[in-house]
Amino acid sequence: MALRDLFKRRGGTGTPVLNTPGVGVAVSGIASPWSDAQLSGLVWSDIFGEEHRPVTRADALRVPSVAAARNRVIEKLAGRPLVDYTATGRTASQPLWIERTDNTLAVSPWHRMAATLDDLMFYGWSLWAVQRASDGNVTQALHIPFERWSAEADGTILFDGEEAPADQVVLIPGPHEGILTCAADTIRAGLDLERAWRSRARNPAPNIILEEREDNGMTVEEATPYVKAVAAARRNPDGAVMFTPYKINARIEGNSGESFLESARNAIRIDVAAYFDLTAQSIEASKAQSTLTYETAETAEAQATDRMAFWSEPIEHRLSLDDVVPRGHRIRFNFHAADNALTGTPTED
Repeated sequence: MALRDLFKRRGGTGTPVLNTPGVGVAVSGIASPWSDAQLSGLVWSDIFGEEHRPVTRADALRVPSVAAARNRVIEKLAGRPLVDYTATGRTASQPLWIERTDNTLAVSPWHRMAATLDDLMFYGWSLWAVQRASDGNVTQALHIPFERWSAEADGTILFDGEEAPADQVVLIPGPHEGILTCAADTIRAGLDLERAWRSRARNPAPNIILEEREDNGMTVEEATPYVKAVAAARRNPDGAVMFTPYKINARIEGNSGESFLESARNAIRIDVAAYFDLTAQSIEASKAQSTLTYETAETAEAQATDRMAFWSEPIEHRLSLDDVVPRGHRIRFNFHAADNALTGTPTED
């Protein structure tokens, strides 16, 4: 299967994305750039148990702090235009591929960069497919969904299991191996906390422990109906009042569980912010009182923007190599164009 088949022309019309000849084939469906392949995870959990199953992007995004950190990076970077510079400044004629994607898949530059950032955050690597002119310069660039490609030990890129032409792909490494690897334990802890939180919501505090008044050894089977009845009564709108028989004592434990869960969830947020190289405040986490310093909202926002270099610079420097732009050129994000569209008259950085 040729790599160009990933970007088939709709109804046989339009320009093929990759520069090898071929007959257009109608698009029957478009795989989401965010999709997670679940089959391998299901097989893994069947063999080794759910506890040892590798975490997926879908798992990670069920942890609110991970979703907040990911969304913060996407918000700050996906919409920032790329700009081509030389030693004398911004080039007069900017490469078309940095500000538009002429393809029938309707993948905008915003979605291309968002998907690229997603790959780097979760997996540590991202891959683009490129089209080149006769002089070798890149004229088109599209993101390849992460589940469609892999790499051999010698660096050979495989697309759908077959070797991809080296001049038609650009491999972009991230700043680390991805949070699914380096933050796997934190993600699992976050999922555990979310389950505990839901459990507390289904059975609101205070905790109730049912104790026997009589020393006649109630079995688990005998005790289960009482436990279920009390749990159901607490979820009832009138659950503040319930009846227990004389032989059962309902002991109230108080509200300490909520305090622990709130503190634990905040701790997870701080840890996730560290993995994403973000400030705790940028994902609504609270630092310990002893570490707090006075800062305005503008200062916190500036700090969050400064930290985006952790994610933007690996992309900038990879796209500045000679296999993407001519020697002496460099690609940079324009952080002063937050309100500018990706098309139209560009503004100076």
